[in-house]
Amino acid sequence: MPYSITEETINSLLRLFLYLIIFWLPYGSAVVESSVIICFTLWIFKRVFFRHGIFLTRLRPAITPLDRPILFFLVVCFFSATNSVFPLQSLSNFLTKTLEWFVIYFLVVESIVKRKHVYIILGIWLFTLSATVIDSLIQYYVTYRDIFLGHVIEPSTRATAGFKTANGLGAYLTLAIPLILSLIFFRKEIFRYRLLSATIFFFAIWSLVVTFSRGAWLAAFLGAILFFLFFLFHKQLSGFYLVLGFFIITVFLSVYLRFVLTGSFDFESMARHATASWRLNIWRDALIMLEDRPILGHGINTFMQLFEVYRRDIGSGPTYAHNCYIQLAAETGIAGLVSFLWIVFEIFRKSLNYLIFCWEGNDSLVVLSLGLLSGIFAFLIHSFFDNNFYSLQLSVYLWFFVGILIVMLGEIKCQSPNER
Repeated sequence: MPYSITEETINSLLRLFLYLIIFWLPYGSAVVESSVIICFTLWIFKRVFFRHGIFLTRLRPAITPLDRPILFFLVVCFFSATNSVFPLQSLSNFLTKTLEWFVIYFLVVESIVKRKHVYIILGIWLFTLSATVIDSLIQYYVTYRDIFLGHVIEPSTRATAGFKTANGLGAYLTLAIPLILSLIFFRKEIFRYRLLSATIFFFAIWSLVVTFSRGAWLAAFLGAILFFLFFLFHKQLSGFYLVLGFFIITVFLSVYLRFVLTGSFDFESMARHATASWRLNIWRDALIMLEDRPILGHGINTFMQLFEVYRRDIGSGPTYAHNCYIQLAAETGIAGLVSFLWIVFEIFRKSLNYLIFCWEGNDSLVVLSLGLLSGIFAFLIHSFFDNNFYSLQLSVYLWFFVGILIVMLGEIKCQSPNER
């Protein structure tokens, strides 16, 4: 009997390439980009040949809680691009970059439809994360070279692993650390899982330390605190978890105080203070850029070109704003920034409301969802200090896991108030 392609066949292929994205994400933007394109092509094929109705209706993405703010943000970005100083360049970037954020989000929401798919994703991610952490520590202490891609660093500088910069690795870890923390609470009755998660958590913090990314340290610390505060107020903590929480807070504070507040005036410390001052100057000049076109901005993907007119440290070369929110405002105006923050607000409002309602249901996905939400919070905090939205790998990373969060919330078995 000849094999026939079904909708479930396409969905399985979609999941396979989504697994590949999360597996390969720290080590190759080309593989990530190609996989996203393949996934989108498969999705179009599925919608055209396995759905009925008007053609445009078939291409309507899955309904999610974030649809309205996402649509509003995309409309603002489109008008900003058409009103751009370089409209063709902005429209091209809108179609190939900005839309990609939400393409990956909707692909995940539609393809990862079962609890077991979530666990497979998290298992693959945990394997890749562990490899990345080990790679960064070997690179920093032993070889001074990334194992997989051969990225070279000078002794006693900053670990990068497979990422181009140490801040890229820091951003990857900021989302990861609160999520790993939740795995320590996940399946509490099986000690070996907790022990394995705690071990990975310890080495992930170590890897984060040797990135020497102060923004990432602060973001990961705030993400862990968010997790513990919620957990503290919604569940009786045992002595084990209180000690663990105290240990985590102490580690983060000691690291932050050691490298930021002690004021050891060696060359490295002075270089970091100079970097902070340089960033503040960029932010100030970028805000002046926003003042010229405050509503819709200068257009997507125009910042690096137009900023040269506004910056005062002439001769430093083209640069990002090193603050995703300021750059987003400069490119899409206050309307673009506000509509993006609406998306962020809805992620947290809907997630926290649902987690509070379902907390007593004893579904392990509740704690896991809280860890992921805390990781997303940490990632967004770190984006205030760097260019995460404008990195293919990191932007895919963010919206991939926003999609996973929405899937997990939908899979939680929640008790009604009468059942409690």
